Amino acid sequence: MIKTTNEISKEDGYSRYNFFEIHPDLEAIIHKDYQKYGTDDFDRAEYCENMYKQNFYDKYDETVYKEVYEKYINNEKFKEKAIFIYAIIDFDKYKKFVELNETIENPSELIISYSILDNAGVKVNIYNISITDIAFVF
Repeated sequence: MIKTTNEISKEDGYSRYNFFEIHPDLEAIIHKDYQKYGTDDFDRAEYCENMYKQNFYDKYDETVYKEVYEKYINNEKFKEKAIFIYAIIDFDKYKKFVELNETIENPSELIISYSILDNAGVKVNIYNISITDIAFVF
């Protein structure tokens, strides 16, 4: 696993950090600015909202796909996870990855783990996403 840490906030001597653990096979699809996620420098919020709209609201009619709306689209936790994926994955790199990997034997092994650390050593795991999760939102 590739592990990266980046400070996301510092206030009154208390620091918080993004902590990513990325399977080496997924490094190729990571957006160059993924470490900005959760920081004041994160500038992809509008892009992420547009991707969510394009891949869910625009794709599924609410009257025809009522169950999809109930289970996913109107589920705030699902939306937060999808927005996270759009924030850290480069869509063009992902498309290339899909072209080069028509079949993935063990998708559950291709994981990106995202946690928040603090300067006291406390680690809170936020997301464990697999290539299956990534494929679902694109």
